[in-house]
Amino acid sequence: MGGVPRNMKGRQGTNRDGVENVDHFDDKPDAPDASNPRRSTEAGGESDSNAGTGRNDGRDERGRFVGDGNRPWADREQVGLDRVADREGVDVIRDQVRATIPGVRKPGVSTDQPRYYDGLFKNPDGTYTGVEVKSGTATRDPAQRLFDGTVSRDRPAGAILDGERIEIIQVILEKVE
Repeated sequence: MGGVPRNMKGRQGTNRDGVENVDHFDDKPDAPDASNPRRSTEAGGESDSNAGTGRNDGRDERGRFVGDGNRPWADREQVGLDRVADREGVDVIRDQVRATIPGVRKPGVSTDQPRYYDGLFKNPDGTYTGVEVKSGTATRDPAQRLFDGTVSRDRPAGAILDGERIEIIQVILEKVE
């Protein structure tokens, strides 16, 4: 059984369902020691902060994110960006950049709304296309739809990529199931 080891005390009798009680757990966990490799880093085991990460999905045995940097949606994002690269015959830049359009703001906010795309690619004329990947039932929020609907050759989004100013003139929404 995973989790915190507990002090065991024998107990005789049956529970209300007629199942015989042989042992039970009390409420006090044992202190970590070298005899339990899951609790002791001295014995070469996992520390508490990494316990259960053997699932290889960035979650512990209870399904909680453990903060190891794993992004479960990253595989779908990669699939979407790969599809765009293949379909458009381009190299997709997978660095996220902060794009803005002068005057495009969320209601009640006095600064230009930033937008981060999952990828970009350079168009033949030197401008860029932003790529947004959505997977499963995910959709763009209203602010993203407003921003993406405003992006055009006449009203490009500006961003800095590798220290140079770029213009994003169109957006591709790639759905991945």
